[in-house]
Amino acid sequence: MTPYFQNLADFIYMNGHGAYVWTCYALVFGAIVLMIWYAKSERTKTIAKLSTQTKKLTNKQRQALAKG
Repeated sequence: MTPYFQNLADFIYMNGHGAYVWTCYALVFGAIVLMIWYAKSERTKTIAKLSTQTKKLTNKQRQALAKG
């Protein structure tokens, strides 16, 4: 079995299509990184908000919440 590309430069150039291919890969990778970052930041905000709300509960509300 022989490889399609003879060397690394040919692989990166991809018969003239390399700029489009690698740009698409970069955009997809960037979008994935941004989605992970956004999800983590929203999670942190939600945890902080829930923590604040829990601190404001009265004992009666806490007991009711613990029962179910």
